[in-house]
Amino acid sequence: MDSFIEWMYSFGEQYGVNPLIFALLYFGTIPLSLLSFSFLIRNFQRKKSLFFPILGMSLSFIGTYIYLFIVGKNIPIWVWCLIVGIMIYGSYILILKINR
Repeated sequence: MDSFIEWMYSFGEQYGVNPLIFALLYFGTIPLSLLSFSFLIRNFQRKKSLFFPILGMSLSFIGTYIYLFIVGKNIPIWVWCLIVGIMIYGSYILILKINR
């Protein structure tokens, strides 16, 4: 287990990102995302503005990657491509769920 933790922190040193902060942001934004999604569905059903629920979901969804963008250094291009792919896929799934 110690070797795994050392391995994870080596990424932090190599790319300038604290893995603990990254993980806390990643998992800490899940409740905010779910709350925003529930407001999104409620507002959609009541035909109210979707701006703030979508903004909340967007910020909670990309917050971790904003941290990576701000403090990260020498991040490989394939990581950025993966992040963009995840964002596109997540947006597609969100649109499907809203329409359902």
